[in-house]
Amino acid sequence: MTRTAAPVPAPSLADGVRAPEWDEGLDCWVVADPRLAQQVLNHPGFASGTFERSFQLYMTDAARAEYRELTEFLRLWFVQADAPEHMALRRPVQRMLSASYVRSLAPRIEEITDECLTELAAADRPQDLVPAVAEGISGKVMAHVVGVDVPPPVLHRWSRTLSLFIGAMYRRDHALAAHRVMEEMSEALVGARALEGFPTDTPEDRARTTATWAMCLFGGLETTASLLGSTVLTALGDQNLWETVKRDEPGAVTDLVESVLVRKPPLRHLGRVVAYDQEFAGARLSEGDLVLVSLTGQGPLDEVEEEVPETGPAVCPVTGAVAGAADTPAATPATPAALAAGERNLVFGHGPHYCVGAPLARLEAAVLLRRLAARFPHARLSDEAAVWGPNLSYVGLDHLYVDLGGEV
Repeated sequence: MTRTAAPVPAPSLADGVRAPEWDEGLDCWVVADPRLAQQVLNHPGFASGTFERSFQLYMTDAARAEYRELTEFLRLWFVQADAPEHMALRRPVQRMLSASYVRSLAPRIEEITDECLTELAAADRPQDLVPAVAEGISGKVMAHVVGVDVPPPVLHRWSRTLSLFIGAMYRRDHALAAHRVMEEMSEALVGARALEGFPTDTPEDRARTTATWAMCLFGGLETTASLLGSTVLTALGDQNLWETVKRDEPGAVTDLVESVLVRKPPLRHLGRVVAYDQEFAGARLSEGDLVLVSLTGQGPLDEVEEEVPETGPAVCPVTGAVAGAADTPAATPATPAALAAGERNLVFGHGPHYCVGAPLARLEAAVLLRRLAARFPHARLSDEAAVWGPNLSYVGLDHLYVDLGGEV
């Protein structure tokens, strides 16, 4: 992409604010400062349609024509829309995934978790918790919510295939594989329970409704599996913390989940597109520029630190977890000082695009910790247990090897 304007330093930036930076390697702006990130995520000058802009930048005219069904399918995801269209499309999904509905899922999530732990216990040692449990739980829960009869390995294959295409749209092999996945997902969603009550009268209605629930399936898989794996790794990696989890002290499990969201967030960045030429925080941005918005306060190549920006308290409506409530205990290795001081994070986004599945992901992680501790109190990490997947945006484990130590 040819740049038409260079960043201009802003002498008026508040002390300590990290100005937007143009990254030559990524060919986009990077907004790492949490205060600016919140502004971008709420600013009408930054559009959500990153797929459309990426199609223009990274796919040839011939490729866009060949895979028109795939690009149209992705354009229909409501995370790619802005107000007022976004809210109109999001509202019925948000009602369906209400706090009361998610709370009602707890018994089923416990059953699914026990099924996955039983499968893990039957595996050869050292047992790999990622495919059997982290991917198993996230896959079975989303299949239950949406109402499709698709096993977790297939669901996660779909998700990873779409992720590869989204991250490298210029590759024909990724486009071809993603197109096949789109067809498989669309076929599986025919008659799915979640689609009841959503518009299906016209071909346009059916395409939009199918795309919406395909997006929900996609969004509830990889990031949730990453959270589940990182939560178990954190708990088993600290004996004192594991003892606290086993005692199920009030707030211990939910506080641990919140701390993991800060220390090892499943998703590090969101994308936006500059909607019009503008100056923002001292940088001159051009219409069509891509913007990488950090959800961690770090740049794309930085290590995630254990501090988060100061904002108001966040309360999970399902578990009741407060990210740093005033009565949160003093910071521990698993409870960063920022959380103990009453601060929150941006890992589920901010503003109108805040993740509709956040309460469900939190609940799955809390249930897993409690069921793991109750059934396998002597569980421990194997040697060289964690194998992290290489990805600038996602923070997730490819493998997590554990020794369950026998069931009580």
